[in-house]
Amino acid sequence: MPDRFGPRGTIAIVIPLQNANMQPEYEAMQPAGINNQVYRFDIAAHDNAAAAILDAVPGSRLCWPDMIISAVSLEMHAWSHERQAAFRAAFAERAEDTPFALATDATEAALRALGAKRIGILAPMSAEHSKTAQSYYEAAGFAVPYTASLGIERSQDIIKVTLDQIRAGFASINHDDVDTLVHVGGALGIVDMIEDLEARFGKPVVSVNAAAYWYALRTLGVADAMPGFGRLLILPTAAG
Repeated sequence: MPDRFGPRGTIAIVIPLQNANMQPEYEAMQPAGINNQVYRFDIAAHDNAAAAILDAVPGSRLCWPDMIISAVSLEMHAWSHERQAAFRAAFAERAEDTPFALATDATEAALRALGAKRIGILAPMSAEHSKTAQSYYEAAGFAVPYTASLGIERSQDIIKVTLDQIRAGFASINHDDVDTLVHVGGALGIVDMIEDLEARFGKPVVSVNAAAYWYALRTLGVADAMPGFGRLLILPTAAG
């Protein structure tokens, strides 16, 4: 018998204990018939986020999900495609037979689905985070001529960032030679701003939380157009 709260699928979403915006963002995007279940882990040690996520995966399987989302932009933390491949394999081992979507993979898939070639990247905290993400996506074949960060020093202060600060951050990476604007670092909640940002700057905006949920739903076979969250969530498949 299907889950009566999620007849189309149950999704376990693994997010940090310290994060205050991801849960309401995923709830806002939630299609009818999907059951979101949130599992939290401690990300106080940012450099050890990957290990903390992997420790949380077995617990996330206890709600018998049809899909697991790991919602953290690991490419902000001295990451590489080799490390991502190893993390993906370790995640698969812990997920056993449950399908999963990793935020970093989802962001790359979203860029390819939108046909992105030259991108600008915005991160909420340090310039190092945006530069590390720049290296990751350049290695994936994208040109990344511009990056910016909002300079937030403490994780607990990200939730206090104003809409004007976010718009200014995107404006700093919006140049004529960029076709797509990218936000990494899911603690900065912007899914309700994506349509406004796309209208303001005239190009697609890929935000990690929207990308991760879109990728998970499409992998699960849920192809609903989800208006109100930008161009990406209208796309029916995760194919580039």
